[in-house]
Amino acid sequence: MAEQTLRALEFPELIKVLQGYASSALGRTRLAQICPLAEPDQIAALLQEVTELGELTAVEGPCPLEPFPDLATLRRRVQVPGSILEPGDFNQILRVLRLVSRVRQYFAAVVSRYPLIARRALQLQELAPLRQAIQKAISPHSLILDQASPELQQLRQQMARTRQQLTRQLQHLFSQPEFKDVLQDRLVAQRHGRYVILLKAECKGRVPGIIHDQSQSKATLFVEPFEVINLNNSLNLLVNEEKREQERILRQLTDLVRAYQEAIQDNLAILAELDATNAKALYAQDYRARAPILTRGGRVSLRTARHPLLLARERGRGGFESVVPVDLELSPARRFLVISGANTGGKTVTLKTLGLLSLMVQCGIPIPVAEGSEICIFDHIFADIGDTQDLASDLSTFSAHIKRAAAILSQIDGRCLVLLDELGTATDPAEGGALALALLNALARAGAYGAVTTHFHLLKAFAHKHPNLGNAAVLFDDQTQRPLYRLAYGVAGPSNALKIAGELGLAPEIIAEAQQYLGQEGLQALQLLTELEASQQALARQQQELTQKEQDLTAQLADLERQRQAAAEERRQLQEENRQAVAQAIKQAEGEFKQILKRLESGQETWGPLRQEFSRQQHKLYQSVVQHSRPTPAPLPPPYPGQEVFLTSLGREGVVMSGPDKDGRMEVLVGTIKLRLSQADLKPARPEAKTGRVFHSSCQGGVEISADTHLSSPTLNIIGLRVEEALPLVDRLLDQAVLCGCARVDIIHGIGTGRLKQAVQEFLRQHVMVKNFYPGDINQGGRGVTTVDIKD
Repeated sequence: MAEQTLRALEFPELIKVLQGYASSALGRTRLAQICPLAEPDQIAALLQEVTELGELTAVEGPCPLEPFPDLATLRRRVQVPGSILEPGDFNQILRVLRLVSRVRQYFAAVVSRYPLIARRALQLQELAPLRQAIQKAISPHSLILDQASPELQQLRQQMARTRQQLTRQLQHLFSQPEFKDVLQDRLVAQRHGRYVILLKAECKGRVPGIIHDQSQSKATLFVEPFEVINLNNSLNLLVNEEKREQERILRQLTDLVRAYQEAIQDNLAILAELDATNAKALYAQDYRARAPILTRGGRVSLRTARHPLLLARERGRGGFESVVPVDLELSPARRFLVISGANTGGKTVTLKTLGLLSLMVQCGIPIPVAEGSEICIFDHIFADIGDTQDLASDLSTFSAHIKRAAAILSQIDGRCLVLLDELGTATDPAEGGALALALLNALARAGAYGAVTTHFHLLKAFAHKHPNLGNAAVLFDDQTQRPLYRLAYGVAGPSNALKIAGELGLAPEIIAEAQQYLGQEGLQALQLLTELEASQQALARQQQELTQKEQDLTAQLADLERQRQAAAEERRQLQEENRQAVAQAIKQAEGEFKQILKRLESGQETWGPLRQEFSRQQHKLYQSVVQHSRPTPAPLPPPYPGQEVFLTSLGREGVVMSGPDKDGRMEVLVGTIKLRLSQADLKPARPEAKTGRVFHSSCQGGVEISADTHLSSPTLNIIGLRVEEALPLVDRLLDQAVLCGCARVDIIHGIGTGRLKQAVQEFLRQHVMVKNFYPGDINQGGRGVTTVDIKD
């Protein structure tokens, strides 16, 4: 498609509107790259994908697309042999892979209902080995985890033991009498990677060792006593070994990314395509756009068509209805329209609407038209609209128009759409009219479709007689003489130049003088022509209104019948699905209960854990049956700033601080902490929610934190639980402690084999909110309890 045509029809401006609905830079880039297609099957597939995604999001909720990195810089670095990615780079890759997993899950269950868009989404590759390797080795904060390799875990354990020895050794020195008066502070510090003590400057030499640094005030020396030199040396060797092992791990992960780089690039391309399609679907929802019927017989019937850019401009003003629609009709019997009428009546906008909507359809973009609209696919679209004066080429406006018309005639091949504005103007009216008539006849002989705007009576008369051409006039109100921005087919429109000039403020004496120049006979002929054309327009308008009302009534009746049938079928399907779901849930629960009883009778497990599992299965069955039998509750109104709400995931109350951001998340004040949460997690505060209970486990272990607890020590009992059951409870305990302002919590794990205690303490060691942890007091359980200090 010629760049000049795209600019004339303002197609780049439409792309900018679409890009506002994309969630990623790659999606916006993909939209900028789209171009019109000429193959009907390809166009139909693109439009069907948009339609399917729009219907799917209306039923299942928004597609889980979110901003994702394009990984361009990362992919370039991976292509360099021997390069090593940073830990943060792997989290960027993991972010894309997690999005891939969510998108696949969203589309996996709807392949039969929405085959085209679902099959495209299911081309995404989850790359499980790469994802698992990154998750095992890299933390969400871009740190290399201990479990990245056995060697790294062993090194870090040795380093921890060495640091403990160093700390104990230095603290032992603090207790020596000779250290009593020489220490600036009884603290262990680090300088240049070595553990040191703080010595008063005036006591230099009193402690044998190496001076590594001096404070800015010069009052303190940082001394490494000779007693810990060997331990510091050992620690530094371990640190160097740790760096080498980390580099080996990163190199290994980079090689794995390098092996999957083509699959990663394919995933990004598919995500970008899905993002572009989703942007089209969101645009269609906001602009009441739809996919028209694609015809192969050369028919165009765009009912109540609106110019997309006028809609975009008016959305913030008068709204959708302030843009007056127009009906556009072309057929093999009437391929070309000669549009006439007064200036400011909407002739040029009509041309642009026809051209831009045709471009949109051939790019797979829904268009703002009424249901039942039809359009054919064009091999080429040409437009010459506006002042094309080219100063750089020393071309006048007339010369530029003629050069463009000649280029269009030379390129017509197959079914083409040609749109020409004010053909034959900017020169002598007689010669310009004759030339315009010849060009229009040449386009008709070439079989072109399209429209031309004109004020020449010669072209109007030619269109009235030619079998493949037709007149269309922009309508004016008979009383106010204001434009209605609608078309009347089969009639020619008067220019009304003198009357419009008067309405635009030209002095009456100048208008009168112009009428004298026109001559009495010419003026009478013009008045008769104007009256005749006005009568034709009125008759055509009445016929159009009657036809439109009849079509609207028929469409409404058909739509009501379809809705009634669809509602009945949906009700029947829901009843059948609920019945099957309840029966399946009962059958499954019956089998699970039997298995629990068998395990109890065989003595494989004790009653405690089995009782917990039995209770969980019982609750699961109850929830499943209630879910399928309880009617869907009415949606709650969105929370508003200042409202007290209950956080369902945290079991806490808070106050809404601000409205939803672009991602739909709201800022909520919980105690002294501000959180950003989705609206689905917020419910209006209820009196029963103010019980003070924040968290209670349905398993044997559990914790309760009072709402007025700030510095007390909540207790979590996880005795009898497996590690995978206990760790989520510990994580939630820490979250609740932070929210409540607790400084310390106690975790009761018992002694037993020690496996549960070891797993809990390993988890605490990596938790960002844990300041310190140690065994509980002897009267609280001793080694069977771990006390945790929470960071401020």
